[in-house]
Amino acid sequence: MVDHHWLRVGSGKAFVPDPDKFGFVYIITNLHNGKAYIGCKQYKVKAKFGDRESNWKVYTGSSKWLNEDIEKIGKEHFKFEIIAEYKNKRSLRYYELYYQMKYNVLASTMEGSDEHAYYNSRVGGKFYRPVESYEDPQYLCKISDSKKKDWEREEFRSDQIKRQRKRTKTAPRDKLGRFAKKIKKNERR
Repeated sequence: MVDHHWLRVGSGKAFVPDPDKFGFVYIITNLHNGKAYIGCKQYKVKAKFGDRESNWKVYTGSSKWLNEDIEKIGKEHFKFEIIAEYKNKRSLRYYELYYQMKYNVLASTMEGSDEHAYYNSRVGGKFYRPVESYEDPQYLCKISDSKKKDWEREEFRSDQIKRQRKRTKTAPRDKLGRFAKKIKKNERR
């Protein structure tokens, strides 16, 4: 009897774990939109009084957005597949990163849209999806050229100089200056 939701990738058959392995790399796919998540899971975790079995049988990934979708549309609308098992933590982490890079989980988009094709927001636990988007170098040159033209105008330059002078007049004193004055006051007492 199978007491978990994991399948062997590509076969659709129930997954049977190898007791000599440390963990597995998996892919979870949303059957509605095709969006996926690639990660890894250990069979055992270190505990205070020895190793204990992890929650791998009911595990649904560590992505906040994946788990929100699972709650929203139901676990039955997702396919949980094991890509491969590995004998130690080093191999497990290496191949998790390998598959994440192979499928370009941070940059891949859904066909015909700008939506990300994977729930992953980082790879290997270290490299994150960039916050800013790619800027076209030609676009940046156009902006630079317009700024240069602004500075060529006399009224723009004089306005910028006035603003800078106003900022420096109203700027607070530096912290060291205030600290030194407090010390002098305390010495007088």
